[in-house]
Amino acid sequence: MRDNCQFITTKFYRYDCIPYGQSDCYRLITNEGVYFFYKNQFIDVSVLDKLDEGDVIHIASHALNDGTFWLHWLVSCKGDLAIRNKLHCAIPYPSTLILPFLILIGFWLDLQFITLFLAAGLFLILIWCICSTLFRLINLVLPKQIFLRQRYYKLKKGDLGFMKTPLLEHRKTLNCSSTDLPIYEGIATNIDSQLIYRSQRRKILFDFNGVRLFFDELALDNYHIPVVYSFCHPTFIASGDKLSLIFENNKIQGIINHTDGSSYLIPHCSWISKQKAKTLLRNWYFYTIFAPFLLLIIIYPIKEFDFIMNGFLWIISGAQIIPLLLLLFYTLFSYLNDRSYAKRVLRWLYQTTGHWPKEL
Repeated sequence: MRDNCQFITTKFYRYDCIPYGQSDCYRLITNEGVYFFYKNQFIDVSVLDKLDEGDVIHIASHALNDGTFWLHWLVSCKGDLAIRNKLHCAIPYPSTLILPFLILIGFWLDLQFITLFLAAGLFLILIWCICSTLFRLINLVLPKQIFLRQRYYKLKKGDLGFMKTPLLEHRKTLNCSSTDLPIYEGIATNIDSQLIYRSQRRKILFDFNGVRLFFDELALDNYHIPVVYSFCHPTFIASGDKLSLIFENNKIQGIINHTDGSSYLIPHCSWISKQKAKTLLRNWYFYTIFAPFLLLIIIYPIKEFDFIMNGFLWIISGAQIIPLLLLLFYTLFSYLNDRSYAKRVLRWLYQTTGHWPKEL
């Protein structure tokens, strides 16, 4: 896993920021590569406003599938994107402190249903705080995180021996490969992102050559998986980005962002690539393996633990089969649909960028 880490001295070019779910997502562009990160990874991100084009910066990151990188720390003469090296416990909002008093009042007035409802809400809030704190603790003690922190402090002491200096003075221009697909080029403006909670989908809207366009993506963003295991970055389109779009039946089929070199495949037929299948399995098994065992720790003090445990083992065993069955049925169904156009777009995106696109 350490082989995936990159330590490089490069020159700052620009940065962009968009709101993304629970935290702002940033894109940092240098003369060597493009780096993504979440705001809550670092203590303070205001140093980015102090950097000017051409400033020398020292960066630690790991490579993503599409040729971009995920940022872990940044050091410059004007300040740092300092890593979090202390455990910060998840604390409930101050307004939740009124719940215990409401529970006592409900108990005193013998309002059983309201008391039970408030107690259940308080219990869920406490469980969320405990789980979130445990995740932050795990994130601190992961071997890869420890390795990255050690290199950060080594650099702060003045040791630059492990840093590499790129040979590029300017980033290479991305040119689209020749194809007979309908390609339209333009600049994206007026970016807006909306999360549709009921369907767990994210709608991204933008203006392109005077036309308001949008596309949806399945919101598979999991903020409870450490970023050191990230293999793709969030869908990122900022105002002023140069885009190449492929349309079919007035629907966007593929996107190339020339500003950062990212590409996106938007198949509208019932079809998924092998890369998307791996992503789905990874998310499904995270919930069907990790989440049940976390619940097991919570119910362990209960007296009827043995009885609950017997049923619990059956649930876990069945839960492992469900993702495979869902993926099998979806794959069989997808072969009944015309997916040739999506494969042509996929091939063009790969030929242009040299990497597999993110599939939405």
